[in-house]
Amino acid sequence: MKIEIINVGTELLLGEIVNTNATEIQKVCRELGFSIFYQTVVGDNPERFKECLETAFLRGADMVITTGGLGPTADDLTKELSAEYLGLKMEFREEEAKKVFDKCSFLMGSDQIPKTNYKQAYYPQGAYILENDVGTANGCVMSNGQKRIANLPGPPKEMRYVLNHALLPYLEHYREDKIYTYNINTMMIGESDMAQKLKDIVDNQKEVSIALYASEDHCRVRLAVKAKSQTEADRYVASAKHIIEERLKEYIVKEESLNEALFAIMPPYYIDYKDDFRLPETLRLGKHYSHSKTAMRLEISKSKHRLGDIISVTIHYGDITEAFEVAALKDAALSYARIESRIVANLYRFLKKNTRSKRS
Repeated sequence: MKIEIINVGTELLLGEIVNTNATEIQKVCRELGFSIFYQTVVGDNPERFKECLETAFLRGADMVITTGGLGPTADDLTKELSAEYLGLKMEFREEEAKKVFDKCSFLMGSDQIPKTNYKQAYYPQGAYILENDVGTANGCVMSNGQKRIANLPGPPKEMRYVLNHALLPYLEHYREDKIYTYNINTMMIGESDMAQKLKDIVDNQKEVSIALYASEDHCRVRLAVKAKSQTEADRYVASAKHIIEERLKEYIVKEESLNEALFAIMPPYYIDYKDDFRLPETLRLGKHYSHSKTAMRLEISKSKHRLGDIISVTIHYGDITEAFEVAALKDAALSYARIESRIVANLYRFLKKNTRSKRS
């Protein structure tokens, strides 16, 4: 099933709140094996919202999931506009009106509730109600022909509840094969070299999708496959995964991150700063920080360049000395993440290289 998400709310476009709803929906759809190719944020504008619906279905969506615009105020029109787009009439449901009254009177501590709240008791003909036990506005699923729209509330707490307790059980009937992914992290090999080593596997991939990703400090091979279960997915990727691991075995990092990998092999160390530049105190490169004579000494200094700062790092370990530089635009203090990742990567390379040379 192809899903498209439309998050409604001018406050999202203005950056007043973070759009966490889309991420929650994407996780559920992935678990169900659904495909999501587009996600849109639109303000509280009727015409633009209907344009988004039209675009989504023209792009081949089987279902559009919306968030926001289900409340009692005049600008909460997502449900009404969705029905209008599908050519469905709105109808007043007595049972939904009772739910609205019970919830509102309970929350307000009074049985005299504003009549505007009953706007939440109108639903498109034939709509399936998505119960919202943590808010007053229930969601719904409506359809006409091959087009289906699910309306979820906007507040993250309510959206998450309705998504997991009401929409997810509804969508279980349409569950497809889930996408399972496997990551192989590597160090000390560039993306082009890795692509050459794996070219025949990547070119001939069928059931298993293989993609290469490069970051500042490492490269990653991602294998993805659609399967009904983890066991089935493991069986599909077994052959390709084994070949890739054999070809890249000297470069593979078993840990989840390069920081973890360095931490596991880092000897006692200390940092000797030569000027006012400092790395964040939260950065821990290894288990033991020590000024002993046998500890690794990292000499770190900063120099100016017309485009920014250059951080120079010299590694002193036993009788071996090695140096490298990290360039940072504008100000090094604005690029801590880049500097940290380069330091971690170079230290890892240094230790792996010198451990190998000592063995040979």
